[in-house]
Amino acid sequence: MAREITRDDLNQVSMQVILHAGNARELTMAALTELTAEKPDFRKIADNFKHAHLELTEAHSHQTDMIQLEANGDFIPYSTLFGHAQDTLMTIQSEMLLAEKITEIEKKHGGDSNA
Repeated sequence: MAREITRDDLNQVSMQVILHAGNARELTMAALTELTAEKPDFRKIADNFKHAHLELTEAHSHQTDMIQLEANGDFIPYSTLFGHAQDTLMTIQSEMLLAEKITEIEKKHGGDSNA
């Protein structure tokens, strides 16, 4: 049976997506900051990426819940905030992917004394 998701419900979900995606961005930026150190601690960087992935998984889960509800026939109102949350999530996923690749390159070419 289809139900209607309220704007308040969708706002709450949107804020959870933004919150967890933002946490992932902070962790990703911390990893990149560590990468710029004179002697980067690659274990610390890997730990930041690990926790960033957990945050992105949480954000993605909230987004997917709404998509699945709509796919099952529930009415999801249009929301600029939810659109912004999805854009934020996608952008941070891309940032993290690039940061991880940059880290791989640095480890390969810059030396890795503590991997």
